[in-house]
Amino acid sequence: MNITEFHALTDQLFNNIELFLDNYADEQGCDIDYETHGNVITISFPNNSKIIVNTQEPLLQVWLATRKQGYHFDYVNNQWICNRTNDSFDKIFAEAVADQANS
Repeated sequence: MNITEFHALTDQLFNNIELFLDNYADEQGCDIDYETHGNVITISFPNNSKIIVNTQEPLLQVWLATRKQGYHFDYVNNQWICNRTNDSFDKIFAEAVADQANS
């Protein structure tokens, strides 16, 4: 993958994250705030916990930091896959949002 492809993929991922958060907040009736600054999304929950998603361009990775753990994702077979657990970004991210929104 080249840098142009990486940026296109991460732009799409960030758009998907924002749509997920908007839908989750509406469906669950909870208040989730998020801010995007360049290659970083900071998500804030009412319990003062945060999730941070950022891109690591030199490594062609996406990093996810939750209150429990950090994850590094590589783009494999058309999805972002954790290089330690082999779980998808979508799965890990959804679980972290549910955990932090409901505690």
